[in-house]
Amino acid sequence: MKKLRLLTVSILVALSALAGLYAQELTGEEIIRLAHEIPEPDSSSVKAKLLIHSKKGTEKTREVIMKSKNYGDVTKEVIVFTSPKDVSGVGYLMFNYEEQEDGSKKDSENWLYMPALKKVKRIASSGTEAEGNFMGTDFTYEDMGDRSISKDTYTLLGEEYAGGVKCWKIKCVSIEHTESDPERVVYIGQDDYLLYRCEFYDRHGALHRVLECSEIEYIDSYPCTKVMKMQNVQSGSWSMITMSDVQYNTGAIDDSVFTVSALEQGRIR
Repeated sequence: MKKLRLLTVSILVALSALAGLYAQELTGEEIIRLAHEIPEPDSSSVKAKLLIHSKKGTEKTREVIMKSKNYGDVTKEVIVFTSPKDVSGVGYLMFNYEEQEDGSKKDSENWLYMPALKKVKRIASSGTEAEGNFMGTDFTYEDMGDRSISKDTYTLLGEEYAGGVKCWKIKCVSIEHTESDPERVVYIGQDDYLLYRCEFYDRHGALHRVLECSEIEYIDSYPCTKVMKMQNVQSGSWSMITMSDVQYNTGAIDDSVFTVSALEQGRIR
């Protein structure tokens, strides 16, 4: 679902009265569409720390900068690792296209730059490559981008609390059923339409990963999920992203930032 990606989980607050009035009438798909359709900032700039906890208990810390800009029909985003030295300069560039009224959606375009190899690699938007772990974390490349609503069927399972918030619990099942995790159960806040929890189930129906979103703050009227923790319950590893220095619509971000050449030249700071 939209905004599992690292950059901005930013949705304007929906009226709680609306949620109460239509809680029994909305379908699972309608709730998902409402969450997708609420406006987002035109641009964002974020610094974040990434903690990777292995199944053996060892930990690694990474620091990244993330920038995004909305161009109407496409949102361009870039993630660049700044420390430690062995990953500094590694960058991931994404072009996420908007879904059309007829449900069609152009596949995202993704590029990974590895400075040690001085090489840019295209990353597929779906399939085995997209399902691979993003830079050794428990997040996948597919988690970084938007997922088209038309890729899934939706069933409203009921209401349940997640992170102390009353949510709609919705099962999302891939139509093609080819992904390693073809089923997800998402928890969407009834008062704000924000994502608070997502459970990923593998092809055997076993729980694989769990995403928990917390410490939501409002910045310039936009909510920002400052902590996202993805746990692999099958392996015992987990990864946590903690946002800091979040800035929305604070000034124009140069278009050249969202290019492969900017990654190669180390110009993104």
